[in-house]
Amino acid sequence: MIDRKHLTPFFLAAIFAVACFVATPAQAQDADCDSVDDASDNCPANFNPTQEDIDGDLLGDRCDDDKDGDLVLNDADNCPKDVNATQDDLDADGVGDACDLCADTTVDAVINRRGCTIEQLCPCDGPEADEVWKNHGSYLRCVKKKAKRFARQDLITRDERRAIVADAKANSCGNPSPVPGDNDGDGVLDGADNCPSDPNPSQLNTDGDGFGNACDTDKDDDTVLNADDNCPIVANGAGQGDDADGDGVGDACDTCSETGLADPVDRNGCSIDQACPCEQDEDGNPWKNHGKYVRCVVDEVFRFKLHDILTVEEADGIKSSAAMSDCGDRPPVCE
Repeated sequence: MIDRKHLTPFFLAAIFAVACFVATPAQAQDADCDSVDDASDNCPANFNPTQEDIDGDLLGDRCDDDKDGDLVLNDADNCPKDVNATQDDLDADGVGDACDLCADTTVDAVINRRGCTIEQLCPCDGPEADEVWKNHGSYLRCVKKKAKRFARQDLITRDERRAIVADAKANSCGNPSPVPGDNDGDGVLDGADNCPSDPNPSQLNTDGDGFGNACDTDKDDDTVLNADDNCPIVANGAGQGDDADGDGVGDACDTCSETGLADPVDRNGCSIDQACPCEQDEDGNPWKNHGKYVRCVVDEVFRFKLHDILTVEEADGIKSSAAMSDCGDRPPVCE
């Protein structure tokens, strides 16, 4: 039997450490504290509770230097999460065609990771290709929000952000000024305007029928009027095709599957929960912290309100729920 009176403090500490290690084998089996045992963890040294593995190579995205498996390493890949071995980039903006959501940006344009400029995210015409701004204030709020986000991501400086907002305040986007010969004040003379009574400076005409989207009651020319069309700018026939997840957005234009029937969705069929999942950020990595998750939700709520998808009360409820959640919180670091 060990005589405790003759044990040195150092020896006692050693015995205690061994006892703790034996008593808590779970720590030895889960080195990164992501609740996945090391034996089955596809990135045992990186916190990745969702075990994302885009290319299915059994190496998790958090520790895979070629996430999409296209033989181009992530650091050199212009679409690290989308297979694009040829690295095509038609507009030469640095974001590959496989993941570029905004075409026709210039080489020197300031873009986000999706290849979009602030001007493309908040176009003068309206928040969507076939939707006009309610007023100049709505347009300005969009620009302020996106400029703030670009500054937060170090894409622009604080002074550049102020200049962008000042230019937005000074223009007439969302607040047309009719003049003789330009009845709707959108800068296009009446004789050449495909919607002479509705502001549409870009003259967008999805179905090419001579009527601009701003005044076309069937924008995609599929014989279903916009108000009843589950894909108003994507032709999907009189039968409206399938809507597998029943969210009200047809499969022909639904980019997010498996949304709940009660979930508010945008025109692409995506919910706020899908844009800001609790477990990971838009890159598939765990949130850095709870605040990052909340900011994502707040940004999405703003966008949904901009399109009248949410009421003020609904928006406040979603933001409150996000703030009270534990999404983005990390467990204690394993010792």
